[in-house]
Amino acid sequence: MRHHFRIKPLIVGKEDWSVIEKGLKQRAKLLNFIFRDIYGSRKLIKEGILPLDLIYNHNGFLRACDNNEFNYIQDLYIYGVDIARGPDGRMWVINDRTQAPSGLGYAVENRTTMAKVYPNIIRDLKIHRLSSFFRDLRSILSSIKIDGINNPRIVLLTPGPYNETYFEHAYLSNYLGYPLVQGHDLTVRNNKVWFKSIDGLHKVDIIIRRVDDNYCDPLELKYDSQLGVPGLLESVRKGNVIVINPLGSSVLENPGLYPF
Repeated sequence: MRHHFRIKPLIVGKEDWSVIEKGLKQRAKLLNFIFRDIYGSRKLIKEGILPLDLIYNHNGFLRACDNNEFNYIQDLYIYGVDIARGPDGRMWVINDRTQAPSGLGYAVENRTTMAKVYPNIIRDLKIHRLSSFFRDLRSILSSIKIDGINNPRIVLLTPGPYNETYFEHAYLSNYLGYPLVQGHDLTVRNNKVWFKSIDGLHKVDIIIRRVDDNYCDPLELKYDSQLGVPGLLESVRKGNVIVINPLGSSVLENPGLYPF
């Protein structure tokens, strides 16, 4: 006997999503404050709100990013989260994704496929388009002023084609219109990041990274990394480049934070 299964999309209603959206915005804002505090004044530790060992013993805490040297702390521009419905019927957060969140490219590809497989559902339920999100993302990144530049050059840094999520990196860079680069495509000179091209070097202002924290700079982090850019951290300290999300943000993925 053969059994035929059909995969159906999970439709989240407007009322349910409004509650989820409000909670995720609040959580993202809180994590941003925690990130700034951990690498800044550390009031959460000093006042006993967070245990010292919980932060300093986590491999996501990068001492090289401490506020004594890291004086150009940035925000979490991209935040991902894994959620699931709990036994009480409400959505629970299972994991926070802060250092190099995946999912943006997959969401676009998934929606494109769904629109072809279930065109009536997409049309009749008036499901919101994803394009507005990406327009807002591009607008936000383009509005970042760094080093007096109003129209920053933005690249997407990937570990390369052997990474399990490389497809998404390539798809996303094409969709957003940002060059897809690997570590060896970039170089640091005079504490500034440059993109190597046939017609010479071009200054890079913003790097959307899909490389994990420790692999981003072999000079100060994981010394044997072949994926990062030597000198990147010092360039960030000098305020010459913005890395999204900022280096050291993987400390926020520590599940030990949840009880607090």
